[in-house]
Amino acid sequence: MTSEDFLKIFYSNFSPNIDWANIDEITWMYQEGLFTVSAKTIASKDEFIRKIDIVKDPESGLVKSGESYGHLALKSFARDFLIQNCNISDQDIRYEYPLIGFKVDVIDKDLRFPAECGDTNALKLEKYLILPTAEKMLILPYPHSADVQVFLFVAKPRFFKYIKYKQEFLNRENAKLRLT
Repeated sequence: MTSEDFLKIFYSNFSPNIDWANIDEITWMYQEGLFTVSAKTIASKDEFIRKIDIVKDPESGLVKSGESYGHLALKSFARDFLIQNCNISDQDIRYEYPLIGFKVDVIDKDLRFPAECGDTNALKLEKYLILPTAEKMLILPYPHSADVQVFLFVAKPRFFKYIKYKQEFLNRENAKLRLT
C-alpha cells in the first residue's frame, strides 16, 4: 500500500488538513511489517443511503450532536460490526468515548476495538494500537460512490518496539530543548 492508499482511508473526504508526515510514517510502518491491515466490505452504497434514513430517526439510539448523517450512519455500521464480528453486546458499546486525548467514535467498554468513522486523525492509529487492551483498530471511511468498507489494523510485536523507541527518542530530544 502507498501513502495515497492510506490517505484515502484516513482522509476520505479529502480534508485540507492532511497530516502527510503521519501518513508517510504509517506507510513506512506498513512496508516494514509493523502492522497488518485488511479490508472488509460491510455494506453496499444503497445500504449506506438506507442507513442514513434510519439514523435520522431519534429512535435509532444515535444522537446527532453536530455530526452529519453520513457520519452517524458509519457509526451505526461500526456498532453493527462490533456486535456481529467481535462478539460485543450492544450495551457494551460506547460512543464519542474520551481516550488518550481524543474521542473515539465507537468502542467497546473493554477498549479492545476502537473504531473511527469518516475522516480520522492519522496519529490515532499509533495512539490506539499502543493501548495494552487494543486488539485492533477499525476505520470506516466515507464511501462516497463505493461500498462501505471497514479497515482492520492489527499491531505486530515490532510495532510496540518501534513506538517505544520513538517515544524514548522524542523524550530525549524534548529534554535537550528544555536544557537550552
